[in-house]
Amino acid sequence: MREFWEEHSHAATVEEMMLDSSADQIELIEREEILGMIDDFTGLDVLELGAGIGRYTSHFASKAKSVRAVDFMESFTSENQTRNGHLKNVNITQADVTQLEIEEESFDLIFSNWLMMYLTEVEVLDLFAKMLKWLRPGGKLYFRESCFHQSGQCIYKPETLLSSLLSIIG
Repeated sequence: MREFWEEHSHAATVEEMMLDSSADQIELIEREEILGMIDDFTGLDVLELGAGIGRYTSHFASKAKSVRAVDFMESFTSENQTRNGHLKNVNITQADVTQLEIEEESFDLIFSNWLMMYLTEVEVLDLFAKMLKWLRPGGKLYFRESCFHQSGQCIYKPETLLSSLLSIIG
């Protein structure tokens, strides 16, 4: 997967992240829709996994107590740093989410967009288990996947599979 994204991340643009030349128009509509589904995160500690170039980082930072934005591509984290690194409540980390170690009960909200489709079923299961440990009591986990067919290097997973994987870990 790293090789695929190294090939498609040179300019660190929304078009590269979405693998679509019309991504800027799609992104404007999509961002409003997605953020509208998330409960109020004012004053919360937020973990953003697969943060990419920071399409959501600044929105979380505008209300959250803190935001930790994680992505494994250097070009994407560098662009996110350029966009959001000046914000005092934002910490941008370059790391592979499957290898990420975080203290338990550190976050009130964990958000990911288009991440699980790039992971194997075992990696998804392991990551879900970790995320549930990283959440504080009463915390919320939001993840969104949008590919209903093979796209780039994604590994298509039906919604029922993701639900089943979540139910396995409780």
